[in-house]
Amino acid sequence: MISRKARGDYPNQPRNCIAVTGTNGKSSVVNELLQICHALKKKVASLGTLGLFVGNERYTPKEVVVPSLTTPGAVDLHRILDYVYGVGVSHFVFEASSHALDQERAHSVDLVAAAFTNFASDHLDYHKTNEEYLKAKLRLFSEILPHDKPAVVSRDFPEIYEEVRKLNGNIISFGLGRGNLFRAESIREFESSIVFDLSFDSKKFSDIEINLVGGFQVMNVLCAISLAYAYGFDVQEVVNILPSIKPLNGRMEHIKSIHGGDVYIDFAHTNEGLRTSLASFKKICKGRLICVFGCGGDRDRGKRPEMGETASKIADIVIVTDDNPRTEDPKTIRAEIISRCPKAIEIGDRREAIRYAISLMNSGDFVAVIGKGHEECQIYADRTNHFSDREEILLACV
Repeated sequence: MISRKARGDYPNQPRNCIAVTGTNGKSSVVNELLQICHALKKKVASLGTLGLFVGNERYTPKEVVVPSLTTPGAVDLHRILDYVYGVGVSHFVFEASSHALDQERAHSVDLVAAAFTNFASDHLDYHKTNEEYLKAKLRLFSEILPHDKPAVVSRDFPEIYEEVRKLNGNIISFGLGRGNLFRAESIREFESSIVFDLSFDSKKFSDIEINLVGGFQVMNVLCAISLAYAYGFDVQEVVNILPSIKPLNGRMEHIKSIHGGDVYIDFAHTNEGLRTSLASFKKICKGRLICVFGCGGDRDRGKRPEMGETASKIADIVIVTDDNPRTEDPKTIRAEIISRCPKAIEIGDRREAIRYAISLMNSGDFVAVIGKGHEECQIYADRTNHFSDREEILLACV
């Protein structure tokens, strides 16, 4: 294990590094904190599922390789840190995946704060049990974050909160329940925005409007606000920025209005993520909710029937299709999903599934294409094809 003292061997990294872990929401929190820092005129960079960003621009520098992994290997990560330090970046925020924490890829990064967004079953193909999965996540707080630096976590998840609190007494809490330092109240959801009140300490900020879809995104915003507070930013200034926050590519993203309805994409790929996304769409949908989704191959098989059952309970029409089958038989993956979603329509070709879903639309209906979000490829055993849900939706709507 790399000790905390070893971080001194890597001086060329931004002085204000923050890591975000959790099952869902990491990318959104990183994206929102990036935008807050940029709006406050900080030289900021972020790294995660969507790649490397400096300010609001995606970077693919020749000097370093930006891997497709959520969190790169230790050598690549430090090369990226060295690069952004060299271009004057003072604030750096990145996603810390459970794989990366288990493999000690980020153990020598000098952190000023860290956040745990939430926890649900995932990646059991790698970690085998939820206990081992949680243990990997907690290494961010037990082995990387200095014990006197702020740990951002929600009291709404008491088991996770207590585990983090045991490791770090300097807690900044966020959530919907009482006792959180940053607390959202009176959440009102609309088709293209959310309005809520924010309580902080003894202060209250009313009618904050954010241009995001899905009430669950308030938790991500609260986490980003908490991290901005950990950076030392003025809360009033941060609140003033929130209405200008732009949604993350592929996260509850509206793509097209057609036939009097709306088509969205979302990258939820866990049962909890699917439930949250579909429930949010259902809440604002005036007609039927049509869901198109699949499950990835060579990944946790146990979540497939669970996701099928979740989709069948929330969506009015479910179309099961392929989503990166990798080395597995796509028919087998679809069958495992449909085992608890017997009324689902099975269309293996994702392009055809999207087109069929849109053809079913009537006024007020929503089509939610779930699983890939911003991704632009479809992975099979012997090939990787270019494929974008966004592009396919736009072509289907011509």
